[in-house]
Amino acid sequence: MKPWMLITPLAGCLLVGCTMEPTYQRPGMPVPNDYPTHTTNGEAATQAPDLDWHDFFRDPALQRLIDIALANNRDLQVAAANMTEARASYGVARASLFPEIDLQGYAGRQRLPGMTQQPGNGTLGPIQNNRSNASTFNTFQVQAGMTNYELDFFGRQRASVHEAGKLAEASAADYQAARIALIGEVANAYLALNADRALLLLAQQTLAAQQQHAQVMQKAFRDGGVAEFDMRRSQTQVNTAQVDVEDMHTRIAKDINGLAVLIGQPLPSSYAEPSLWQAPLLTDVPAGLPSSLLDRRPDIIAAEDRLRAANADIGRARAAFFPNIALTATLGVLSSGLSNLFTAGSLAWNAGAAAAMPLLDWGRNEHGLEASKARNTGATAAYEGTVQQAFREVADALAVRDHIMPELKAQQELVDQSQHVYSISQVRFQEGMDDYIATQDAQRSLYAAQQKLVSLQLDQAVNQVNLYKALGGGWQQGHAQGQAAGIAKAAPRGATAGFPR
Repeated sequence: MKPWMLITPLAGCLLVGCTMEPTYQRPGMPVPNDYPTHTTNGEAATQAPDLDWHDFFRDPALQRLIDIALANNRDLQVAAANMTEARASYGVARASLFPEIDLQGYAGRQRLPGMTQQPGNGTLGPIQNNRSNASTFNTFQVQAGMTNYELDFFGRQRASVHEAGKLAEASAADYQAARIALIGEVANAYLALNADRALLLLAQQTLAAQQQHAQVMQKAFRDGGVAEFDMRRSQTQVNTAQVDVEDMHTRIAKDINGLAVLIGQPLPSSYAEPSLWQAPLLTDVPAGLPSSLLDRRPDIIAAEDRLRAANADIGRARAAFFPNIALTATLGVLSSGLSNLFTAGSLAWNAGAAAAMPLLDWGRNEHGLEASKARNTGATAAYEGTVQQAFREVADALAVRDHIMPELKAQQELVDQSQHVYSISQVRFQEGMDDYIATQDAQRSLYAAQQKLVSLQLDQAVNQVNLYKALGGGWQQGHAQGQAAGIAKAAPRGATAGFPR
């Protein structure tokens, strides 16, 4: 940067102070203005309501597990600690806007040989010439003052404070995102446990039926009514059902272990069996407009706060090209005797100002500005990518919601028909109209259809949870404002620069 290019902005900044931060503009949404038409059932999207998780998850047992998880989950505690650290770092940055006053005391004894002069050391003290005889003397002093307080004419400190403030806001939004993710994980784990218990019940019912059929076939084999092949085949169905039962026990044990990790402690001793799988557990969530995601989803808010922080960092990098003006001032008392330290005439003070400007830095500031701009470019891409991912999550959840209901209806009809076929095949077998193979096939078809129905019901419930999370469920704009207010309270009173959104 050429010296003559600094004259005009330097004069203005010296008079009123200025900032080198670029004017922030939110990037345009890199997504369509509306969700895909096939995911809206022809209905216009509206502003999604602020639905607290207590209203969405209506199962009392699930509500209790979520409350325990919010209080004990270790990952959420890490996010809370990171938020507290970011707030504290912001407070440290804000303190740099004000002069730091230190109180210092000194007591010493010194001997100077003849024909020497005491060198200046920057402290409050007399200069003595000893040109003939050596001398020994005491020095006592108490002083208060500030050293190297930067006058922020060019906004370097304010840009750093603005950056720290936005990073603190981003950390608060990260905490909210972790909180929503935890709620969703607990809910999905609970739903999986419910579904696996329903599948266990089906497997146990199937095992009981297969054991009953196997006993019939063994008796028929002993009586010579069926071949050994048919008797052995019926026993393999029993073994298959036993494997399914043990597999479901294993899955349920893993579900419980996973829930224990999520809630941060073993499941409560009073924890009862979950509500019936068919019972309504979740409240339906209407989809909002794509633009509402920008203000509702904490991960998008965090990404934009980091983009604002990167924008502020450019101001800090630009200010590095301009002079650094600092003040130093001290006031205290000085005496050669401790008893005279606070007497009249012992007052001492000094004041000064220093200015430094880059002259030859071998490109350090230029490269620093280039790096800051690159970080801003990366933060912009990260923000746009977060918006795109949020849009995709909502669109995917809407697509599943719109198409899974017909699939569930068809699957329920398949279960009903398979139940009828199995019932008829049992009657035909008992009356000798069909062999046992037809009954086994009908039973296997019914079991598979019932398993698929539970799986689809689980998919529907999990998709409702995912849609709730994707729309920023449980996150309200008031929460963000409350977090910002909490960060602002960490700053010294009277400091207002660098925090606007």
